[in-house]
Amino acid sequence: KVLTTMLGLLAEQDCSNDEAAITKWWDDIQVWRDRQCLSYETSSDRIKPQQVIETLHKLTNGDAYVASDVGQHQMFAALYYPFNKPRRWINSGGLGTMGFGLPAGMGVKFAMPEEEVVVVTGDGSIQMNIQELSTAMQYDIPVKIINLNNRFLGMVKQWQDIIYQGRHSNSYMSSVP
Repeated sequence: KVLTTMLGLLAEQDCSNDEAAITKWWDDIQVWRDRQCLSYETSSDRIKPQQVIETLHKLTNGDAYVASDVGQHQMFAALYYPFNKPRRWINSGGLGTMGFGLPAGMGVKFAMPEEEVVVVTGDGSIQMNIQELSTAMQYDIPVKIINLNNRFLGMVKQWQDIIYQGRHSNSYMSSVP
């Protein structure tokens, strides 16, 4: 009964497209694209995370299933690996689940052993479920792992830089190799 009532109310509404608003939206998107905000300078002495992800895309021809957990590495993977096929980007969205990437990647590889599966993780996130490497070995689940190690809980540090003027608390991991 509720749905019937809602459908009746919806039928009474003018649901036509606002073409001017849609055109303005696409114009705004083009302005953002023209800024080339994803461009970056390369360095001869350091490999940037953007380069790693772009190289991954090139080496896999964009056909890999990419699993990630939460952190700066997730943002780099989402921004620099152009996904052109559905369901190739496996992550928990905004749920804040460090450690999701490795078991998720293993699940994809277990379900589709013929597919290329890559886990993009960070030095903090991989520690949350690193024990699953033994499960991958035990069941011969050959996922590839890229660990973007910046010796910080990168996203936590980023927000500490922005909100707390660089006062870092429990976001550094200098003892991690």
